[in-house]
Amino acid sequence: MLRSRCVGALAIALLLVTTLAQGQTTIDAAYLQGRVEELPKNKPGKLDAADAETLQFTWEKGSWKVLYSEIKTVYVSLTRRSVMVEVFGLPGAKRKLLLSLVVADRPGATRNSVFYLPKGATRDFMRTLETKTGRRAVYESEEARRGAEGQ
Repeated sequence: MLRSRCVGALAIALLLVTTLAQGQTTIDAAYLQGRVEELPKNKPGKLDAADAETLQFTWEKGSWKVLYSEIKTVYVSLTRRSVMVEVFGLPGAKRKLLLSLVVADRPGATRNSVFYLPKGATRDFMRTLETKTGRRAVYESEEARRGAEGQ
């Protein structure tokens, strides 16, 4: 009896550690632009990297899946400030975090997709994406890296 309780407690502890080690695999996002006709522009949804073979973007009325093996580039950048903000140093106009994916899902062709991401909610998600695609994320700048890591 005691042995079965210990085994049960150990199994629960291992499950908890495994779950924590995997980190966050689903984040809020919105498709901004690209050459993926199936995706609705500016629709909020979820990017989900929990599946072993596919990355999925789900929105209110649909979903889009891409195999990790088809993702050729993972690029993280920030939106640009307007010229007025740059020239006059106006306050506000916070830059948004962008995730760009280049996907080779058709023979001899690639398509790109750009998603808005929430700042700071992506560290674990990006690590998961890098692991599953086998591609290191490319950051346009140190500011983009800090934005993705929530610093």
